[in-house]
Amino acid sequence: MKNIILIGFMGVGKTTIGRRVSAALNIEFYDTDEYIKKCEKMPVHELLKKKGAKYFEGAQRFAVSTLTQNEGCLISTGGDAVMDEFNLSRLRENGILVWLKASSETIFKNTRNSAVKRPVLYHATLEEIADMIKEREPYYEKADIMIDVDHCEIDEAAKEIIRRYQSFDIKND
Repeated sequence: MKNIILIGFMGVGKTTIGRRVSAALNIEFYDTDEYIKKCEKMPVHELLKKKGAKYFEGAQRFAVSTLTQNEGCLISTGGDAVMDEFNLSRLRENGILVWLKASSETIFKNTRNSAVKRPVLYHATLEEIADMIKEREPYYEKADIMIDVDHCEIDEAAKEIIRRYQSFDIKND
């Protein structure tokens, strides 16, 4: 059974929806940011501030390399994980990439109270968020499955991921 890999911009619900999907399928759930936090003994935003982007890139590669050794699990990735070709190839090896797509309005609404957790979005305007999304979309578009989360509830999105994942896995065996 291939891994389910959730990708998408910050604040689309990868962790929340991922937990629902993994619980419904009774599979292990992993979050690359949580794994980095556990290994580095500090949250990602703090790691970035203290050790810089290059160090974080290495930590993220380590997290992806380690977590993708599991089979039949769900892995929720950081918003920029698939922008790194190394990470993308590791995630694809034994995974089905599911892009949780959301508009800048949805992301703005979902992240407006998370300044500490997502400093890059603190004071960001809708236009700036839209620009960040546009920059990352070519990477997200490499996903096997796309779920638009703008107009669906968390449970609805989870059920759709399960339905599409199961039919995708059967088709590609």
